Amino acid sequence: MAASLLILQYVKYERSFDTFHSKANDIYRIQYNGWQNGKLRFECAAAVPAVGPALKNNFPEVKQFTRLYPVSGVVSYETPNHELVSFLENKMQITDPAVFDVFDFKLLKGNEETALLGPNKAVISQKAAKKYFGEADPIGKTIAWNGRRKFEVTGIFEDIPENSHIKFDFMFSYQTLNNETHNDSETAWGWYDFNTYALLQPGTDVKSLQAKWDSYLLKTRGEDWTKTSRRQEFILQPLLEIHLYSNLLQESQPEERGDGDSVYALTIIALFILIIAWVNYINLATAKSFDRANEVGVRKVMGAEKGQLINQFLSESFLVNFLASVFAVILVRLAWPAFSSLSGRAIPLSFMLEKDFWLLVVVLLVVGSVLSGSYPALILSSFKPVTVLKGKVMRTAQGSVLRKSLVVFQFVASVVLISGSIIVYQQLNFMKNQSLGVDINETIVLKGPGVTDSLYTQKVENLRAAALRIAGVKSMTASTNVPGDEIFWASGIKRLVGGPENSISGYTVGIDHDYVQSFNLKLAAGRSFDLQHPNDRKSVVLNRAMAEALDFKDPKMALGEKVIQNDTLEVVGVLENYHQMSLKETVAPLVFRYTPNFSSFFAFKIESKDYHGILASLEEPWQAYFPGNPMDYFFLDKFFNRQYESDRQFGQVFGIFTALAIFIACLGLFGLASFMTIQRTKEIGIRKALGSTSTKIILLLSKGFIQLVLVANLIAWPLAWWIMNSWLQSFPYHIDINPFLFVVAGFGVVTIAFLSVGFQTFKAARVNPADTLKYE
Repeated sequence: MAASLLILQYVKYERSFDTFHSKANDIYRIQYNGWQNGKLRFECAAAVPAVGPALKNNFPEVKQFTRLYPVSGVVSYETPNHELVSFLENKMQITDPAVFDVFDFKLLKGNEETALLGPNKAVISQKAAKKYFGEADPIGKTIAWNGRRKFEVTGIFEDIPENSHIKFDFMFSYQTLNNETHNDSETAWGWYDFNTYALLQPGTDVKSLQAKWDSYLLKTRGEDWTKTSRRQEFILQPLLEIHLYSNLLQESQPEERGDGDSVYALTIIALFILIIAWVNYINLATAKSFDRANEVGVRKVMGAEKGQLINQFLSESFLVNFLASVFAVILVRLAWPAFSSLSGRAIPLSFMLEKDFWLLVVVLLVVGSVLSGSYPALILSSFKPVTVLKGKVMRTAQGSVLRKSLVVFQFVASVVLISGSIIVYQQLNFMKNQSLGVDINETIVLKGPGVTDSLYTQKVENLRAAALRIAGVKSMTASTNVPGDEIFWASGIKRLVGGPENSISGYTVGIDHDYVQSFNLKLAAGRSFDLQHPNDRKSVVLNRAMAEALDFKDPKMALGEKVIQNDTLEVVGVLENYHQMSLKETVAPLVFRYTPNFSSFFAFKIESKDYHGILASLEEPWQAYFPGNPMDYFFLDKFFNRQYESDRQFGQVFGIFTALAIFIACLGLFGLASFMTIQRTKEIGIRKALGSTSTKIILLLSKGFIQLVLVANLIAWPLAWWIMNSWLQSFPYHIDINPFLFVVAGFGVVTIAFLSVGFQTFKAARVNPADTLKYE
């Protein structure tokens, strides 16, 4: 019960994301699907900015909308003592005032209607207020973003709960962006970086609205789509499904994304654990019922009615379940911190104080009492007094079949869970150890400066020169993205002559002349950017996937060809495909541009284990060339592998509770074997007296149980293959299930069962026959 309660609290937490918004059931995010030449090119969580106004102005079902445009950079505040407090911030959003109408982000100070009205306004979280202003009141004070943009703090909002799919500490007014983009951030249909949420009128028929919205888009945008062989699809995605069921480009918190299949699997395990435990109770209670036959006979002779006996045995079952519930709640409380750490979720302890938790405890108590007590109660109460008092209680075939069926069920579940655990482990291992086509080891990455000036390019080169003088630093490269970092720079590219008629959607990485060598990327043809070619700003490098998308049958055919991407560029190289993101995603078509004046990351390849020494040595040149920018760093391999963290944690939880389910199943088998052995004690004594060996007796008594476990294997193998094969299909790169794995799992279960049963039979077989056969 404790194990099941813990798992179900985890499930509840995963399903609680975004439910703290009072209008959550009526909030929908706009998912953007881009089609080209009849093929789906991408599915994105961020839409174009014009979608929100179009929905609000043309459909009365849409009550309100809001857009959140994610940004990052250095935020600073100059104290009255002229001290500069600055931090590199990644959780910031540019949003419109309607954010408070759509969501329940609680404003503690400031006016919801005016706090984000007009340009250069900022609303900050409690945590940010404490971080920058201490105990002082931030309202009316000025903060700077990247040293250039100044914002007046007009409000403080309550820290966003952990169970929110989107988290941030700063909100900047949307009018600021509109002014800078000359209103493109209000009207553009091609720029898709805006998480757009629509609040619908209560009771809206969403399917009907989606159909009308699709018709509207076709009518107003159809002509442009026809010209470019593109089609835009904007889908109303329920807010409450985002955390568990959405895996799109540009998700707000991709590393914290849940997995609906995993949550479903853990729910099944919780039920398996409970059912296996109840099955144990039923098996042992019915087996033991024959020991209580005389008691039942005497009670019936003394006038007890069948209903009274049923109530007695159900009361006993209730008492056992009640005591189990008490101890389970205590265990849950003690194990809560360890389980939260294991699952990787900060599950609030307050869940134990909510009525849902106690209602669940009561439900498990009642259901457990009824399920585990009903059958034994009916069996015991049906004994006939005359028969049982003569010692002639018959063991019915139906009772034997039920016990055998329940044992088979337990071990079907065990084999499925063992097979599943092994396959989950193998898939995670495969993804982590598969060749990525890029070297992410021994790499320290510094996040690029937010505060820069016109000498940025020269300062980057000065930092490179200083870094290469540090012992243990092999190379440095500057780029807009590093492996494992999602690329947001998206634009179309097409060949100047030949190739597809319309441009191909692709993602662009800005790199310098050392990027390809530093990350050990392989060239399929041509060259990378080079300082010996001063005109490389007019050049471009493609990956093989993009070259094929542009109809270059061979990478060499692309060399020297001209392509158009906002400018006319010459293809100078083609890189072999590598995994920019995890193996949970397919390789995307990529374009590489030479951008020495623009980078977000500095990656240092190192040859020394003295990481702290190297970082300390980098501190001085960093402060010299980029003052006012905090030095923030990470290790690239850990950064890349964070994409597998939720899968790893699921594997841990799955494995531990699988082991627990198997242990509980073996406890039942152990107890059942123990009882059956006691009942056959005299038989064992007679067999030994007639010359049978201990080994033969062990095999004889174990045979029946082992046969049941073998039957369980035959049922479990196809079931486990179907379940796990369906799970693997969700990964574009996955292992093939080895049939031998099921044999291993089955052999493991047979071995465990044999040890469980064999221990009891071995003890019985070692007893002196003279002791077992005497009756006085």
